[in-house]
Amino acid sequence: MQNRIYCPVSPWIKVGLWSSGLLGLAIIGFALASLSMTAFAAQGGSTQASVDVKTALTPKVTAMELISDGSPQAESIAHAALLYASFWDTGDPTFARWALATNFIDRTLPEGRAQGISGPLDASKTFRAAVPDLSVTVEHLLVVGDRAVVRLRFNGHFTGTFGEQRGQGQKIDFRAVDMYRVREGFITDNWHLEDYQTLFNQLASNAVTTGAKS
Repeated sequence: MQNRIYCPVSPWIKVGLWSSGLLGLAIIGFALASLSMTAFAAQGGSTQASVDVKTALTPKVTAMELISDGSPQAESIAHAALLYASFWDTGDPTFARWALATNFIDRTLPEGRAQGISGPLDASKTFRAAVPDLSVTVEHLLVVGDRAVVRLRFNGHFTGTFGEQRGQGQKIDFRAVDMYRVREGFITDNWHLEDYQTLFNQLASNAVTTGAKS
């Protein structure tokens, strides 16, 4: 049997070693936190406060009908879809920036629209210049796998300007269908189809008479 040698350790040395261990854990924890913050900063935030916004940001619109496959990611996919709908409903770019991934791609990019997040931001400004009271309703939201299919209804009045055309209060009421691919809670791809024929007919229609707006 081997003899064990016991070396008494001063209480002050024990405290020093214990403190060093805590310091090491704190440094490791700080490094991991820094890496996490860097990843979130790449998505669009630079502080912990902006990370909290993502989880706390509540959509301004809800789905009239929601059908889901019940998968673990279904809730975050629906949340992203409703945040993006809230962007179109309010014009607030905060909703778009927290709904869309930094590498967002518009798969049905309209002619003249910039690719990426700047595309819908500019499109919203242009549309709201024509229809300042624009509102959006989510009539149906279907979530399956990593996709969301959204049936949207746009309402408002053409009281602004659209190109060289000035509105006279025409009623705007048309629908669109979007399909999103969502990964890690952000929309990475969007395929969309708008009923432009109805919209342009409404924009070009005769002005409504006083008191006939709805």
